[in-house]
Amino acid sequence: MPYLGSLSRAGPGPAGPGLRSNSAQRLRAVWGTIAVPGQVAAAISTLPGPVLLVDDLVDTGWTLTVAAMQLRAAGAVGVLPVVLAAAGT
Repeated sequence: MPYLGSLSRAGPGPAGPGLRSNSAQRLRAVWGTIAVPGQVAAAISTLPGPVLLVDDLVDTGWTLTVAAMQLRAAGAVGVLPVVLAAAGT
């Protein structure tokens, strides 16, 4: 399985106590903050199958969701998320 690269931050990351409010506010905090760099998008376009998305730590799950959405928009036929640890557990 080839390593395609990392996603990049397209804006300031989520921070602050507002992340603990409700789901819509948490999604708004991460919406538009994740981008697929050109070289990663180019590599995705050559793949016949899904992309493995690895995250070291998940809290609300919205960052992972938005990252998967961006990968699909870049041409991934599917996204298989893997999380190494969950916050608060």
